[in-house]
Amino acid sequence: MYVKTHPPVTVLYSQHQTTLPQLSQYIGTVVKDLCAEAVHHNALISGAPLWIYHGMDGKPDTVFTLTIAIPIQGQFQPSRFAIKQLPAFRAVTHTHEGAWDTLAETYQEVMHHIDAHKIPMTEECREVYLNIDFQQQQYNVTQVQMGVI
Repeated sequence: MYVKTHPPVTVLYSQHQTTLPQLSQYIGTVVKDLCAEAVHHNALISGAPLWIYHGMDGKPDTVFTLTIAIPIQGQFQPSRFAIKQLPAFRAVTHTHEGAWDTLAETYQEVMHHIDAHKIPMTEECREVYLNIDFQQQQYNVTQVQMGVI
């Protein structure tokens, strides 16, 4: 676990108002659609998919903003999505290996580290999906990034 400032990145993205129980409807589908749009416009997909959470507090009924994005290089006019540059992002970063049903444990570890070191947090967190394997979930690799000041 470490604090790192991640560089700015240009992304093709889709934004949603959702709750924790509703997240499953976005798994696999939105990223495929984003990739198809980027390929259609001959853009380079230049990084791993991101899920960016704003205002999520871990409670099942809280509505928050979810941005699903893929880093790209190349300018074009998207038909279904939008393009923006994400600013540099300072975060406590920790890698989760394995099934996503144990991701909450990784978040607890990160939160414990933040609390123990009295690091002020922002309201943004990100998940970067370094490896996605729906058939053998033990091979998933997800980088959890909790925004800090």
